[in-house]
Amino acid sequence: MRLPFFLFALVLWLGFASPSRALDPAVRLGAFHHDIWTGEQGAPREIDAMAQTSDGWIWLGTTSGLYRFDGVRFEAFQPQGGERLLGKGITALAARPNGELWIGYTFGGLSVLRGGRLHHVAPVAGDPVGATFSIAFERDGSAWVASTTGLLHYREGKWTRMGSVQNYPLPRAEYVYRDHYDRLWASDGKQLHLLDRASGRFTPVLDVAPGPLLLGSPDGRVWIADGNRVRLLPEPAGGWRPAPRTGLAGSSFQTLFDRDGNFWKGNCPVGLCRSVPLSWQVHGAEFPAGGGDERLDQLWQMSSLNVHSMMEDREGNIWVGTVAGLERFRHNKLIRLAFPSDAGRLGLAHDGGGAVWGVTHSIGDVASLWRLDHGAMRQVATDQKTYVVAAAGDGSVLIGGNRRIERRRGDRVLASYPLPPLQPGDNPRNFVLLLAQDRDSIWVGIGGRGLYRWHAGQWLPPSAHPQLKGVLYATADAAGKTWFGLRNDRVLVREGERWRAYGPQEGIAVGGVRFIDASRELLLSGDNGMAVLQDGRFRPVVPEQPDMLSNVSGMAVTADGTRWFNTSRGLLRVRAEDWRASMRDPALPLRAALWNDVDGYPGSAETLVRTPSAFVAPDGKVWVAGTDGAAWFDPARLRRNTLAPPVAIQAIHAGGRRYRPHEVAAFAPGTEQLQIDYTALSYTTPERIAFRYRLVGLDHGWQDVGTRRVAYYTNLGPGTYRFEVAAVNEDGVASAVAASPPFEIRPRFVQTPWFAALCVVLGAGIVFLLYRLRLAQVKRQFQARMEERLGERERIARTLHDTFLQSLQGLILRLQVLAQRLEPGSEARAQLDRALDLADRVVAEGRDQVMDLRDAGGAPTLAQALVEAADQLKEGSGARVAVRTEGSCVQLAPEVHDEVVHVAREAIANAMRHARAGLIEIDLTCTDGQTVLAVRDDGIGLDPAIQMHGRPGHWGLTGMRERAARIGAVLVIRNRPARGTEVMLTLQGAPLAAARTAAREADSVV
Repeated sequence: MRLPFFLFALVLWLGFASPSRALDPAVRLGAFHHDIWTGEQGAPREIDAMAQTSDGWIWLGTTSGLYRFDGVRFEAFQPQGGERLLGKGITALAARPNGELWIGYTFGGLSVLRGGRLHHVAPVAGDPVGATFSIAFERDGSAWVASTTGLLHYREGKWTRMGSVQNYPLPRAEYVYRDHYDRLWASDGKQLHLLDRASGRFTPVLDVAPGPLLLGSPDGRVWIADGNRVRLLPEPAGGWRPAPRTGLAGSSFQTLFDRDGNFWKGNCPVGLCRSVPLSWQVHGAEFPAGGGDERLDQLWQMSSLNVHSMMEDREGNIWVGTVAGLERFRHNKLIRLAFPSDAGRLGLAHDGGGAVWGVTHSIGDVASLWRLDHGAMRQVATDQKTYVVAAAGDGSVLIGGNRRIERRRGDRVLASYPLPPLQPGDNPRNFVLLLAQDRDSIWVGIGGRGLYRWHAGQWLPPSAHPQLKGVLYATADAAGKTWFGLRNDRVLVREGERWRAYGPQEGIAVGGVRFIDASRELLLSGDNGMAVLQDGRFRPVVPEQPDMLSNVSGMAVTADGTRWFNTSRGLLRVRAEDWRASMRDPALPLRAALWNDVDGYPGSAETLVRTPSAFVAPDGKVWVAGTDGAAWFDPARLRRNTLAPPVAIQAIHAGGRRYRPHEVAAFAPGTEQLQIDYTALSYTTPERIAFRYRLVGLDHGWQDVGTRRVAYYTNLGPGTYRFEVAAVNEDGVASAVAASPPFEIRPRFVQTPWFAALCVVLGAGIVFLLYRLRLAQVKRQFQARMEERLGERERIARTLHDTFLQSLQGLILRLQVLAQRLEPGSEARAQLDRALDLADRVVAEGRDQVMDLRDAGGAPTLAQALVEAADQLKEGSGARVAVRTEGSCVQLAPEVHDEVVHVAREAIANAMRHARAGLIEIDLTCTDGQTVLAVRDDGIGLDPAIQMHGRPGHWGLTGMRERAARIGAVLVIRNRPARGTEVMLTLQGAPLAAARTAAREADSVV
């Protein structure tokens, strides 16, 4: 009878369990990751109700109010706009698919939280809703409430209390539940009633104990838990079928079925109990609620042994609310094995029959041998202390003890090799440190004695291989080579009886070589990292994060090519494509993901044991040895969190105030600093959620900020911004981008366009004022220079009048006396008279110059001055002079006028004296903005050397150039193409304008 009964239970469990989420029977309650939050971590006390709404938030109803939790921080609910909860004590929470959260209170009343705002559907305590036990929703959105004032139905704003008309006799309801078959169940604490949809009346189904609870199992069956039993309710028409997933979760008080079929019970009679499907399903339609295969019933195991509420969230985590706080149970990626607490250093190996062997060595030289078969662990009795276990190439394991080396497979001892006899001076302890087998030998390292070799039925002492000193590790490859890791970056390779050495010159730089893997690429590791042999040299393997590959003590390669490195920081996962990419490109850092204590890793890698600390067993499971024990996982059944983490922007802080994202559209002028709080509502491993964000309007790209859940911005200017954030969960599933409503930082007046325009106007005014001040300064300077120049002109005029003209006049008088003595009509008298006439004209001209120095007004025009100069200079020569004027010429300033006339006089004089010209043409052309004076002759021309440098001892040409430069004119002196010379003086608009301005300024000064 035992075999059919077992088969029945097995078939029942297989049909019940979820195909993708069923628990391995070897996973015990202690292997779950168990987190506890109490008041020290900000958790509220006395959590009586829990719910998870469609946006992902977990809500907690407590005796001190309503809270929400994102897996990291607890936040007390703060109503908006003067709203308030109907009471502090909350006994029931229920979530609807539309995002609503319904809230029931200890002293009555009912509220709905919708879109962040509170709506009271039963605002008066006790009328009609008293203390609320549970809430259920119909498909049409109406609600059923079980309370101390009866069973109530709320539809379209109206309440209906169930009574005799509906065949619900008692004025009290302790539970109401609508299952996924659309059946409505209600209990008054004495009987369970079922609503007949056709008649609208309730029918008693069975008697119950006080405080009943209805719940569904994953296979679709519906149960009632009352007292200390759980009973199956009648099967619906059409049979049982699994309930669809809704993404919502709600409290089931102290009892629930999880999605894997485990039955959880609180207060059994204290603490928490769990029954796996095989244990409770064998009872059929009724099983004891308080049995449990495992339990947590010690004060050190939980925050409190008084459980108030339980819930499974949409990721499959189990939440427990107690008197003291909140607890969570979730799956670990690694399943830990519970060795005795005093078990110390651990070594693992597997044989070809599927068994995993372990040895532990504790303080006091306590060494034990263990065997693990299909998750069951037992200690193996032996008459020696076992220190090392290693896998042999033939499917057996080698076990090293203080007496012998044993070769085992399963329950059989295949061979035994007594340790080498002690020699005088040897350490009598026989502590085996190292054990490895190659093609023809077994290598055994014994503490204090050295490395021995079992070969051809005898032990070869360390002196037979003296090069092997300080061996830290040994392994053999498939080609028959034996690799020995030594201290100080050294490796020795044995191939038959030939040896080869590798060292720093071949690129080894890991320190002592503690681990070698020769199953694929040749890898070695030490304190300073890991290296791989390529083309006869070892090159370092560089990880993305420093020290990630330090002290690797084991490597497992699964069927998909993923490499699992057991390191001092945890178990490192490297995908096959990432490994290949790093091998192709040595400069490419190796991408890897770390599993540590958050994932169930037991401490850090075991590095003292000189055998591999990670391997793949024949059944495909990966085993690792750590400093806190052993752990394993099945790569084919890894749980992956496929739910994208919903991202929520919680608050924006500015100016010492906290705003909800939708509360403010613009911040005050001068706001320069913002703090933005955000979170992701993923609860399996919230500490692994990675975020990135950007502030549109400021950031040009995304900022990757790791696990940080707050953003800070400083030195912000006015403008319009929008905050965006996204997250990736622990398994690389990305969320959608969450964005805040656009908000504005208003500018100060000094940051507005009006202020900028005002600054431009003020700047222009300042520039204009400075211009006027500068103009006045220049005017004063010009006036001073003019006064100085006028004074100098008057001094020169006085000097000319008192000296030169007076002397010249005296000379003329004496010549006149001499002329009178000559015979009238004589040639001499005529020449002297002509000379006296010329002298009179020179005196007259001198007087005119004196007058010009004293008064610049009344000067002749430029054309008149040219005619007079030509008339004066042609006297006594046979040259003809022609003066032509074209255009209307402006009156030049006196100093410009004089300089032009002097240039013309010099040009005319040169043509008469040196060029022996017969015709001199003077052309004055005045056009718009330009005056051109040209003096041309038909003489012998000008020697190029004289044209360039002037005639030695003469300064006429030099003076002409200086005068032209002084008035800003352009002077050109050149030979004409046929015959003669041309002198051309050109005054552009700027000198003319300057001349006119100077003339006006001079007039205003004088």
